Amino acid sequence: MKRRWLILLAALAAASCKLNRNSSLEVTKVVIGKLDNGVCTYDPSSDEFDFAQINPAANTGGTMGVVVKNQLTDPASLNSTLRTTSATFHPHQMVGDYEIVGGAITRGVIIPVSGAQIDPGSSGPVLIPFFSPAATTTMSGTIRVTFHIEGKLDDGSVVQTSEHEYIFVTCAAAGCNSPCL
Repeated sequence: MKRRWLILLAALAAASCKLNRNSSLEVTKVVIGKLDNGVCTYDPSSDEFDFAQINPAANTGGTMGVVVKNQLTDPASLNSTLRTTSATFHPHQMVGDYEIVGGAITRGVIIPVSGAQIDPGSSGPVLIPFFSPAATTTMSGTIRVTFHIEGKLDDGSVVQTSEHEYIFVTCAAAGCNSPCL
């Protein structure tokens, strides 16, 4: 009987060490950059395409703008003395599973991200180079990426966004993809 309690206790301890998946940090869409005077810009109000075409062997990392909506309540009004907020999201990395549809799966790919912090009540793009790791540059076909973004809040809490899925279709012809990919 004691062994069962130890197993239960170990399972509870392991579960308590996981990141906080916060439904208030929602990945709403993935947008392709637009080339403007030689610079790629990622507009969070752009429409999401059903899929992006990419040539993994000749791309510049496959950078896409992942729009994150921070729906956390700003606690600054609750603390009249300090007037600080602890709900600003600072993204650090993307964790994703890459599945070649009908083929192999590469799990747990971690990619550093860039982009500005996302204040409570606002949305912003987080730039992710989906095809920069060596493990992803040799993939071909239809690739489903299931991912979330991990980061911190101002109070030091480690959190992650909702999970999102996006499809990439590889192509081998020159110029078949966006110049920002």
